[in-house]
Amino acid sequence: MVKWVNIFKGFLMGICELIPGVSSGTMALLLGIYDQFLGAISKIVSKHYRKAILFLLPLVVGMAIAIITLTSLIEYLLENHVVPTHWFFIGLVLGVVPMMLRISNYKVEFRGSHYLLIFIAVSALFVMGMNRGEEQAINDIAINFPLLIKMFVSGVLASMTMLLPGISGSLVLLILGSYSTVIYAVNELKNLNLGILPVLIAVGSGIVLGLLVASRIIQYLLRHYTYLTYALILGLVIGSVFAIYPGLPDTALSWTVTVLSAILGFAISWYMGADNEGTI
Repeated sequence: MVKWVNIFKGFLMGICELIPGVSSGTMALLLGIYDQFLGAISKIVSKHYRKAILFLLPLVVGMAIAIITLTSLIEYLLENHVVPTHWFFIGLVLGVVPMMLRISNYKVEFRGSHYLLIFIAVSALFVMGMNRGEEQAINDIAINFPLLIKMFVSGVLASMTMLLPGISGSLVLLILGSYSTVIYAVNELKNLNLGILPVLIAVGSGIVLGLLVASRIIQYLLRHYTYLTYALILGLVIGSVFAIYPGLPDTALSWTVTVLSAILGFAISWYMGADNEGTI
């Protein structure tokens, strides 16, 4: 039976994928469905495909609703209220850390290699965050074969990373120079411009392939290298702050709004993770 209540969970995951640096995998962790999410994706091409589809359907619908309805709002917030908006998501991301530390039982299980992996993951995201640059909004694109190949590859890489808590598909799209193209294509589809469909089909096909491959790899790592994988995820979560960091406020009012936004994000994340007592 389809659990349509999961549309809301998918909606929250979809919001995360609109923000460069925030991962829908992080939200899946907070919602307590990360292992189910990975398992369902990996089983979509197995004999258990029917059960997997029933689980994923409301999540996909919710994510699609978020992407279609909130793209313009997210663009507005990032353009006009970038600092408090990003600090809200920084709070949301940091609120995951207490849950990850509890799940990983780091005081007992972590050794030097685990802390080294955390350092490597944080450092990698620091470098990515510092070198991501900024894409300008675009008003038109010329659809050709090289562009479609680029969109397909971007979709593959972005979807493989979106399953990892801490690093988002949007950040990867930004690094690859594809983020503005995807946002433009989504907005054009909302305006019923069907000529943009080849771009969205190329990205979508890449996303599907990336999800199928990445879900199996991550499940394998969690099964055979559990605590090393926990350490990697913890490092990615912490390191993603560098990818989101927008700078500091410049007025008293902005400081107030930003601090409150960060606290609110942390509180929401911490509260959602407090009830997640199981393993990933």
